Amino acid sequence: MTIPKLSPDNHARLEQSRDASGYVPGRIFPSWDKINNFKTPLTQGELYLAKFLDTHLSQDWEIFVQPYLNGDRPDIVIGNPKIGIVVYEVKDWNLDLYSKSATSYYDKTLKKKRAYTEYHVKTASGNQKIPSPIKQAYRYIENLTNLYVPRISSDIKKNPKNKAAFSAGLYFHNASQIQIDDLFKTRSKYLRIFCGETLRGKEASIEKINPFHQIEHSWSPISKWYPEIRFWLTPPYHSIEQGTKITLSPDQRRHITPAPDTHQRLRGVAGSGKTLVIAQRAANIASQGKKVLIITYNITLWHYIRDQISRARFGFKWDMIEFTHFHGLIKNYLSENGIKFPKNTTSDDEYLDDILPSFVVKSLDRGINVKNRKYDAILIDEGQDFCRSYYDMLLGFMTKNDEILFVMDERQNLYKREYSWVDSMTNSKFRGPWRLLKESYRLPERLLVETNRFANKFLPGVGATPEPIPFQGDLFAPHYVWRNLDRGDSYESKIRVAYNWLTEGKRIHPSDIIVLAHSHSIGWKLVESFKPLEVNHVFEEDSESPTHKHKMSFWMGDSRLKMSTIHSFKGWELTNVILLITPLPKQADVEAFDNMIYTSMTRTRSNLIVFNLEPRYVEYGNQWPSEW
Repeated sequence: MTIPKLSPDNHARLEQSRDASGYVPGRIFPSWDKINNFKTPLTQGELYLAKFLDTHLSQDWEIFVQPYLNGDRPDIVIGNPKIGIVVYEVKDWNLDLYSKSATSYYDKTLKKKRAYTEYHVKTASGNQKIPSPIKQAYRYIENLTNLYVPRISSDIKKNPKNKAAFSAGLYFHNASQIQIDDLFKTRSKYLRIFCGETLRGKEASIEKINPFHQIEHSWSPISKWYPEIRFWLTPPYHSIEQGTKITLSPDQRRHITPAPDTHQRLRGVAGSGKTLVIAQRAANIASQGKKVLIITYNITLWHYIRDQISRARFGFKWDMIEFTHFHGLIKNYLSENGIKFPKNTTSDDEYLDDILPSFVVKSLDRGINVKNRKYDAILIDEGQDFCRSYYDMLLGFMTKNDEILFVMDERQNLYKREYSWVDSMTNSKFRGPWRLLKESYRLPERLLVETNRFANKFLPGVGATPEPIPFQGDLFAPHYVWRNLDRGDSYESKIRVAYNWLTEGKRIHPSDIIVLAHSHSIGWKLVESFKPLEVNHVFEEDSESPTHKHKMSFWMGDSRLKMSTIHSFKGWELTNVILLITPLPKQADVEAFDNMIYTSMTRTRSNLIVFNLEPRYVEYGNQWPSEW
């Protein structure tokens, strides 16, 4: 393949750093030797663009070919720690077979008609709808900035102009510019849609495909973000020395041993170290060169799991472990395979729990898996949130190693799932009785007594009862306070007083405090009541729910006060928890509400302050201390 040369002026900038082959050594990942030996070779378009970039980009740019990105695997990404990131989607399509049409729909949120463009491909069986290739390119940027490096989303919310550090490109190797202009009318300063003609001949120019070519330094904090971005693009090796010495109990230790060709069930009480076991086992499996998927139901939880894995005393490659939430896996799989979501003609619950998983199963059965998503082991956290259909879908992503660890706690069944299917699968891969973690290491002993009393009163016969371990904290003794409020009391002001007392009176940093509420509407009231103080929270307006931008940017590394729904914080823990219990909603499932309150009470590692407006819990709370 012949690559066109740049002008003499541009070449002069690179000449000193080039090797004999004309490339800048050490800035393309993986190396050309590894790229040339990919099990699945690059397409003609991918190879051509990669070589063009390596020949023409200045030496301060790095090139990532089919980078890891937590399993997303974009085609090519270029990055400069002073300037920005460009993600390229490469298509070797024959555009004669592609067309578009305009479709309108009524937006219930905005209460008006909106229009969008649909794309089609001509096949032997007729025209087929396909997702927008532009959205495919932007999906990688959205996942990177919103989910994988949540500090970026926080910085963009503070200043939307920071988003300008990210750009997308679409390269159609076998198309002409006329075809591209006819199919795509979208034009943006930070989007490049180009064809092979742009990379060949006298008119070939790097600035036509890199919108940041003339920029020497970005005013966005890209240099602050870049190390974490680079981690996801080319994950480092985690050595044993990088881990923290962790002492596991004998019970915990026996669950971290890999078990190929086996599906295991593990019940764990609140604070028993379920997530620690999952993290250690994932690192252990990855250290054997096997691919691991850690999957949760909540979108916020896996950041915590990743932090736990970073403490593991195993040597492993980070790109052997992927993290996702269940419906995020569905979204990524359908998008990367160019499959449109099926229409929702039924209830949301049926659509999410049955229609979507079975739709993915059918697609996998047809051999559709362009990114070859396969895992030697799948570790399921918060398994009480999973339906049988979820488990059946995940089986389609297994290799012959076929290892599953299913971890759950019935007392935290906030979604009221039916989980008897796990019990009944004794004649399948789930062999033997349930394993059990029953000692609680997180909860202080005095508070564990109170949470057990709550469970015995409101959740009798549900799940195992945690057994106390003497509290090992050295800095301060744990405290718990319960205050029953009258309907006319301002819970916003009460919580603000508690926050001020913790931060000013006890010198506790805001990042070590979480305020929990049961709904987004109440959460928004609390966020508003704390202004002008900024809050890291998960609460969403209806128009924001498709992107989950607040949930994606919710993480423990943020230095602000945290607020969350109880559902989103399930599985997490923090030193100081302020819990607001508002009246039981009409027609609410009482047991589910009790589950929710129990779960929220078990999120603390030390201090818990409860403000209660629900008459159901007044008598119980009267037996707690009312003063610190």
